[in-house]
Amino acid sequence: MSNRTVGIAVIGCGDIVMTQHLPALMENSSVTVTAVCDTDPLRAEKAGMISGCAYHTTDYLRILADTQVEAVIVCTPPWVTPDITMDALRAGKDVLCEKPMATSVTMAEKVAAVERQSGRLLQVGFTYRHGPLMDALQDWIASGRLGRPLQIRLGIYDEVWDPEGNPEHYQRILNTLRHGPPCIHDGAHAADHLAFLTNSHPIRVAALGLATRPEFPAANYNSALIEFANGDQAKLEIGWFYPHLPAGEFQILGPGGLAYLDRSNNEAVLKTGEVTERVQLSEDRVRSCFRAQLTKFLDYHQSRRTPVPGSREGIASLRLSLAIVEAMDTGNPVDMKQGDIM
Repeated sequence: MSNRTVGIAVIGCGDIVMTQHLPALMENSSVTVTAVCDTDPLRAEKAGMISGCAYHTTDYLRILADTQVEAVIVCTPPWVTPDITMDALRAGKDVLCEKPMATSVTMAEKVAAVERQSGRLLQVGFTYRHGPLMDALQDWIASGRLGRPLQIRLGIYDEVWDPEGNPEHYQRILNTLRHGPPCIHDGAHAADHLAFLTNSHPIRVAALGLATRPEFPAANYNSALIEFANGDQAKLEIGWFYPHLPAGEFQILGPGGLAYLDRSNNEAVLKTGEVTERVQLSEDRVRSCFRAQLTKFLDYHQSRRTPVPGSREGIASLRLSLAIVEAMDTGNPVDMKQGDIM
């Protein structure tokens, strides 16, 4: 990578940008944060002050017209992200967009088509597949340490229900539920984890959904059983809007042993026979993942190699998430073909 800095702008300045994306950008010596944008002028101004960028704006088209901006990070709601991403690609910018890349496969495929036509690069923000902990899990599986078939147990619980204590958060997540259940949103990460670890594609999905309050526009608790072509299976649970949230789980069971990701202790653990191996971070796992993701984005930008995870992985993740929605809605298992996720 050359010593020249890359001019990057950020579109969308919500919590994840303020707490993760901007710190990762600001500490990377290969980056110049050129501009930030948000439809809320106060958020845009705050992000601009924190980042020390040249300017802040409420008009993302100003950023796309800026020749000093070489790449953009799009951190908007997924029902808004596709149009901004396509505009950015057409404007000649490489894009790192937050997951999911869209809320429908049709729109995601339109984004991928624009990526191909524009000759620019698109990386999808499956942030938590990056870094040494997921690499360790994937390496233990690929090297046969756990044997096959695998049973992956993955639980994600987020978005505390607190409408009186945090009304802004309540309204924001309630609006997100109007655009689909948690398996589309947090489920994007889970679906990508499963593809990364199994190195296979899902062939059958059974699922149940539960709305715990009548005012919720979608099931805030989602559970799914997923079968993969290579014989692996996964049990997935995603829950939002509970007053107290369990820690969740990330366990991989095989005939040869057990591996798991301990999110609270920032470590990956392998147990085979009498042997226990650990890969432990000396820093916060989330911060580490955002840093690693940005480093890879910059490398793809400089080398012009196709990003992974990119639009292909983004579409595959979305297809699995939507199959879970279909199985929840119909009460019937959904069969998936390999062509459904390519």
